[in-house]
Amino acid sequence: MNVETAVTALDIRAQALIDANAEFVRFIETCADDEWLLVCPAEGWTVGAVANHIARGHATVAGWIETIRDGRDVPGSPEQHDANNASMAAAAVGVSQDEVAQLANENMAKLSVLMMSLTESDLAMSSSFGPAGGVKMSVEQLAGNVGHLQRHLASIRETLAR
Repeated sequence: MNVETAVTALDIRAQALIDANAEFVRFIETCADDEWLLVCPAEGWTVGAVANHIARGHATVAGWIETIRDGRDVPGSPEQHDANNASMAAAAVGVSQDEVAQLANENMAKLSVLMMSLTESDLAMSSSFGPAGGVKMSVEQLAGNVGHLQRHLASIRETLAR
């Protein structure tokens, strides 16, 4: 029996995110220790802290998706979000490339499982999104969005001129 599996737009977006994470991990694994300590002008954080931010971002997005899917608003404000990010960046001092790579892969695995569990009705759900000032944000807008990873990886690449 020949069973065909339909590839959905979400499958494609999930794979794009997985691929972007793999590229990110490959790149940070090539960073020398002195590069890891350089400051990215766009964020004002070290390369290591920006990389850690990307890796933690996968789990943050998963939490936001679950919050919206549960019918709740995503709490916070842009100011709180920025303050949390700054606090996490400060706490990332001393984190290694290997630790960030492991965290990125673990969090991406969890996010991809979550994405594959989403139904059409889940994707359509939206709520007030505090980190963006309370604008409506849907699960579909968050699921598989590679923009966060790509922007911060571009900042790291620019800082390292490679």
